[in-house]
Amino acid sequence: MRTVYLVFWGGIVALILMACTPPTEEQTPAEPDPKAVRVTVVASRDLPIVVNAVGRLIPNREVVVSAEVSGIALHYDADVGATIARKALLVKIDPADYKLALQAAEANLLSARINLPVAKRSFERAQRLLPENVITQELFEKAEAAYKSAQAQVAQLETVVAQARRQLRKTDILSPFAGIVTERLIETGQHIGAGLPVMHIADMKTMRVKIHVNELDYVHVDAKDPVSVGVEAFPGRAFPGRVDKIGVQADSRTNTFEIEVLVENAGFSLKAGLTARVAIRTGVIADALMIPQDTVLFREDRKEIFVLSADDRAEARIVKLGRMDGGDVRVLEGLSPGDRLVVSGAQYLKPGESVVVTP
Repeated sequence: MRTVYLVFWGGIVALILMACTPPTEEQTPAEPDPKAVRVTVVASRDLPIVVNAVGRLIPNREVVVSAEVSGIALHYDADVGATIARKALLVKIDPADYKLALQAAEANLLSARINLPVAKRSFERAQRLLPENVITQELFEKAEAAYKSAQAQVAQLETVVAQARRQLRKTDILSPFAGIVTERLIETGQHIGAGLPVMHIADMKTMRVKIHVNELDYVHVDAKDPVSVGVEAFPGRAFPGRVDKIGVQADSRTNTFEIEVLVENAGFSLKAGLTARVAIRTGVIADALMIPQDTVLFREDRKEIFVLSADDRAEARIVKLGRMDGGDVRVLEGLSPGDRLVVSGAQYLKPGESVVVTP
């Protein structure tokens, strides 16, 4: 029994001694395995300064064509969607009454022109006879008045004939410019009153976009700046444009300035009402340091990125950011060309950790 007792307490003492023995080098905790990250070498590039805005396409110009004389519409020669040339016939009004009016005016003018030489000869004869006292002063004045009246009547009737011809020409309602018919407002056989709208015509060879920009962007826009227009209906395609008008007064409600951009519409693929995204390049920042936006870690009080040191350890940098360009952002402070920026895996890193770079 005594022997068992001694063995028991001897084992207890041995365990206590083992617990108090300092760990050997082999027992020191090993460093965690390096985390895998992907990196890119930071390089500078030119950063275009672009003013972006959204608007809707509208025709470059459009007009409501109205009748200038009244009458019955005999026919129309263009309908909605038709492409028409300048001075193309749109609607024909019955010209019968206007032809008769012109014939009557021409007949009256012919009569007046026949009478004019007679009155002229009478006046010339009176001029020869008056100095010889063959006729009285009163008869001379009557001859003179008759001649001047005949002259005035011819001039008056020439105006009436010109007006009648003009009225007759107006029975042809013509397009004021080349374009597309966007709306027809009359039917064949309809009586059209003077001033009644008959068709809407739009010039869509060139489209227009009206955009509004804030004052910080407005002061940099120039009429010579290159313009690119993207249309949501044609993804991946850019249409060249140009600045046409720059507003000179801000909207009192939005404090923005209106700018109008023209877009060439070859093939008439662009239609009025489509959403357009306008990009006006106002300048270039040379040697800008641009990095992907998703490499920036937004902390509570700072913006942070990770770069690699020479011995492949994670190094945190606080950065100051500037202008964005698509998915990239400009770094104003905290980064230099040639730095190895962590582009994947940064959210799992701690400063000083060892990493392994993967392709």
